[in-house]
Amino acid sequence: MSLPQDGSESTEFIENWVKIGLPAKAKVLTEHPNISFEEQCKYCEKEAVNVSLANLLTYPFVRDGLVNKKLALKGGYYDFIKGEFKLWGLHFGLSHPCSI
Repeated sequence: MSLPQDGSESTEFIENWVKIGLPAKAKVLTEHPNISFEEQCKYCEKEAVNVSLANLLTYPFVRDGLVNKKLALKGGYYDFIKGEFKLWGLHFGLSHPCSI
């Protein structure tokens, strides 16, 4: 959340890796602009898990496994301060075709 996006702090390989989480950061800043930075970071950590789950859908074998109900995707978040682990699933469904 605190890494500037203007390239003023170059960390070479880390920047490319962190870019994966930019959609999560954007969502948190849009949906929670008035909460503390610490809380924004917690939301961003969880949203980054959701981004990773969504990225898995780009693999045909993952998508096929979900469609055929042979695979389920789960996201998890461990809050080491509270000692809590939260687990959630990716709910994936197909809509019926429609004619316009």
